[in-house]
Amino acid sequence: FIIIIFSSLFALLSDLGINDVGTVQTRVNYTYAFLSLLLVLYLRGSKENFTAATVMLFTISFCVFCSILVNVPQDPAKVIWFYFLIFIAYILRGTAAGVIMTLLSLSVFIASYFLIPEPFAFNTIYANLLGLIIGSLIALVYTQKISEYEARLHRKNSLLHELASTDSLTGIMNRRNFDEISKRSFEKALCNAWEAYLLILDIDHFKRINDTYGHHVGDKIILHFSQTVTSCLRKNDIFARIGGEEFAILLLDSDAHGSFSLAEKIRKTVETTFVEHEGEKISITTSIGISNIRPYDREFSDFFARSDHALYQAKEQGRNQTCLLT
Repeated sequence: FIIIIFSSLFALLSDLGINDVGTVQTRVNYTYAFLSLLLVLYLRGSKENFTAATVMLFTISFCVFCSILVNVPQDPAKVIWFYFLIFIAYILRGTAAGVIMTLLSLSVFIASYFLIPEPFAFNTIYANLLGLIIGSLIALVYTQKISEYEARLHRKNSLLHELASTDSLTGIMNRRNFDEISKRSFEKALCNAWEAYLLILDIDHFKRINDTYGHHVGDKIILHFSQTVTSCLRKNDIFARIGGEEFAILLLDSDAHGSFSLAEKIRKTVETTFVEHEGEKISITTSIGISNIRPYDREFSDFFARSDHALYQAKEQGRNQTCLLT
């Protein structure tokens, strides 16, 4: 929009006789403004057009600025447009584009000394060449600093997002992130009539383990349990720690048989493993409740409550077992 405004303004001022740049250059400026407007509309159509739009903008701009060299010899500030274009090339397209635009600009100014009827004086050409090189180096350093800053900011934001979405002890998804993903998945599954199953797992007698061995051993048990369960899951299964010793698994492409089989695989694998502490092997078991999504469910909490009830039944029936509500 800045290009459109200034190109149109310069052309209008020329028509009014305030800053006469000649008939040819005035028409070039109007055309430049019109083509820039088309590029803006093209870019607004889709962000995927960004690369093509910027390449066309640089090409058109470079041609227009070259025409200023030829058509407006009386303008002492015409070189400033090349500085501007080099800087924008670095910002929008990176180092390679900035270097290419610098080399093109240098070539134009060298050629202008020999080809333009009213060329720059040799000292002016020399000063412009030196200025373009220095300006390009400054733009390069500046844009690299911006890129480094953006990279650091991106890493910090990624770290903050990871800390906010993962459980600090186990490294798996936490309750907050699980709820957000599960609610979206629940709505999609309900709208498309997809099957979905939710497993809620609880480490049996975990309080007794904490009271007997201490919380540091309890943490080792939780970490061991999460790693054991993870080894049984498929890549697209959604696994999270949703409480102290409570975990959940959302299965979006499974049926009753597959969900129950997975739960039993987890339960039996957990049962056969142990955690060592001061020469003692501490074994654990898990109770698992399962339920499927229902057409009459209105919220994910309805789905969750049913699986939680299934877990309660598994505990009531003696623990270390799987209860499926369908």
